[in-house]
Amino acid sequence: MNKFKFAIFTDLHHDHIPDGRTRLGNFINGIKNIDIDFIIELGDFCSPKKENHFLLDMLNSIHKPIYHLIGNHDSDLFPKEKVLDFFQMNSSYYSFKYGEVKFIVLDTCFIKTPDGYVPYCKRNYNKAKDIYPILPDFEFDWLKAELADNSKYFVIFSHQSLENEFAKRGVYNRNEIRKLIDEVNNKGKKVLLCINGHDHADSLKKIGETYYFGLNSMSYIWLGPEFEHFNYSKETHDKYPYLKDMVLYKEGLYTIVTITENGSIEIQGMKGHYQNVSPEELGVGPTWNGRDISPVISGL
Repeated sequence: MNKFKFAIFTDLHHDHIPDGRTRLGNFINGIKNIDIDFIIELGDFCSPKKENHFLLDMLNSIHKPIYHLIGNHDSDLFPKEKVLDFFQMNSSYYSFKYGEVKFIVLDTCFIKTPDGYVPYCKRNYNKAKDIYPILPDFEFDWLKAELADNSKYFVIFSHQSLENEFAKRGVYNRNEIRKLIDEVNNKGKKVLLCINGHDHADSLKKIGETYYFGLNSMSYIWLGPEFEHFNYSKETHDKYPYLKDMVLYKEGLYTIVTITENGSIEIQGMKGHYQNVSPEELGVGPTWNGRDISPVISGL
């Protein structure tokens, strides 16, 4: 392995916005002439409905391997088995290798109950009482085994963050996961990157020997009904009822990550713009859900 590249995006939310097809099309046009090895999206891509299959066809037109994660909203209408079938995934957590790098995909869309772990399904979590999102014990044990093989480097993907401390945004047992990562790094191997979506904001920080990269949404920042606003036609708002609660980005954000044989990392930064109104104009400060908000992706 000299070096390889992968393209990555997250949180398209095709069913919630009027220009999802355009955003994905611009992403494809932006990477089609770049010699990438694979594409990965970190969840909340679309509802697994037959009429959305064209989005998969668009991605497959690049003729590169495509990897998916399950986001917290991918199962809003259907059980996880339906989501897996739509994306042709054998499991919601898995790993794959390129050269000396093992890529590990986690599924943290679980709720901890007195009876065990329950996967997200049709928004079945109780925001006031339940513990979520969480990496279940059985998946934690699987992760530990995955990190114990003879790979030199590791990259971990998750929908929710392994470092965001904001309530119910980061993975509940993130401290235990980071402790495991530090143990791996202390044994002469290296977890290079942990990359997540979900937060619809930009974040890049180094904890110990590992970079924790919160990838911004391809589409928007979510603010909620407290900041509702109407900047599109009545027809558009009627068709996309959540549009009033979000601020759309003008560009579809994504990045290219390059990893070299000595474990160095390059993240392609991207600076975008808001489509027609900014959070500041709506009275929202510079941080939201534990993140700095801006239509950018940090480079490295």
